Amino acid sequence: MKKKDTKILLVDDEPDILEIVGYNLTSEGYQVFTAKNGLEAVAIAKKKNPHLIILDVMMPEMDGIE
Repeated sequence: MKKKDTKILLVDDEPDILEIVGYNLTSEGYQVFTAKNGLEAVAIAKKKNPHLIILDVMMPEMDGIE
């Protein structure tokens, strides 16, 4: 699988983390989708079917463990 075909979902409630990590992954050629909370992450995961999910465990509404 080529990097450009690899979909990564990045989930964090801190915008700086989403921006920095997202930028680095995109720069490496990955498709990156971001979510600000667990509920948003579930919706995006259902639509985009990512190969990898990188998430924060401590978030509002729905944390990374739920």
